[in-house]
Amino acid sequence: MKSTRFPSITLHNVEETASADWDADGRRLYRVPKSIRSELNDGARERMGHPTGCEVRFCPKRQDSEVEITLSAAEPTQIRVFWGSFQPTKPITINSTPTTLTLRVPERLQELSEGVETGRFDQNVCRILFERIVPVALHDVIGDCRPPQPEELPDSRYLAYGTSITEGAKASSPHLSYVSQLARRRGYDALNLGTSGSAYLDAALAEYIADRDDWDIATLGLSVNMTTGEFSTQEFHQRAEYFVNTIADAHPHKQIVCVTLFPYYADITETGDTDLASAFREALRTVVSESPQNNLSLVEGTNLLTGSGLTWDLLHPSDAGMDSIGNGLASHFATILD
Repeated sequence: MKSTRFPSITLHNVEETASADWDADGRRLYRVPKSIRSELNDGARERMGHPTGCEVRFCPKRQDSEVEITLSAAEPTQIRVFWGSFQPTKPITINSTPTTLTLRVPERLQELSEGVETGRFDQNVCRILFERIVPVALHDVIGDCRPPQPEELPDSRYLAYGTSITEGAKASSPHLSYVSQLARRRGYDALNLGTSGSAYLDAALAEYIADRDDWDIATLGLSVNMTTGEFSTQEFHQRAEYFVNTIADAHPHKQIVCVTLFPYYADITETGDTDLASAFREALRTVVSESPQNNLSLVEGTNLLTGSGLTWDLLHPSDAGMDSIGNGLASHFATILD
């Protein structure tokens, strides 16, 4: 997103900004517009105001240019300043009091030899990454900088929808989510529309994704959030059928990958409901196999992750589990695209 208030930067994975509740001078980052949020379930409406996968991006016009970025957050949280694909040595903490960062291309990156592999991004693209939990706001941008140019960014965009697992819950850092790791492996720019605890396959969100034309490939992780008793298997099937086919029908030339439930406590504890987990997986298999669209494919979540790749809650993947999912999906993408 290009902002009229901040024309010298780009807001990635951001579709709207609005005055922050904790400081009206700051512009809170939202992943989807208010018109869409108002049609989502309460949890998803709230989650779309959290900055999962959001980034502030800019390029200094000269390597010795200093740029001041002022940010705040609803409560203490950490941010990470990447230069291209080069990660920082440590995060920075911000809170509800606006904090101004003074940023310039690191000296050693200024001296980088020509021809060195720099990954998906040009090393002069500053990327400020946010944690998924706490809402953040941008207050000001001062300095001689500009938005990144297309040739300084990945050529293709990957959109991901799903649960807190898609958001990267329990990963040690935002760039270790499976979405980020898959994007890195495949050279994509990632758009993360995960909604923790609330991936209920809202029709409005399916229609919104279908209307967007700024992505090239998508994964839909559907959806452990619906196994907690509020939805029957039949309701899940109906919602999944509409969600998946609405997006696939609008983009017949784009590959859309549906992912069944990853292994979780229902599968691997003595008190778990293995029949329920199996029924939800079978419902999604049926949706994909019966779809009239030929741009859909299915990946079994149980083939991407094992029980040992989970954290103590036996639901969310660990860093190793996120890596396993990212690697497995990258292999599937290679099969259907390369």
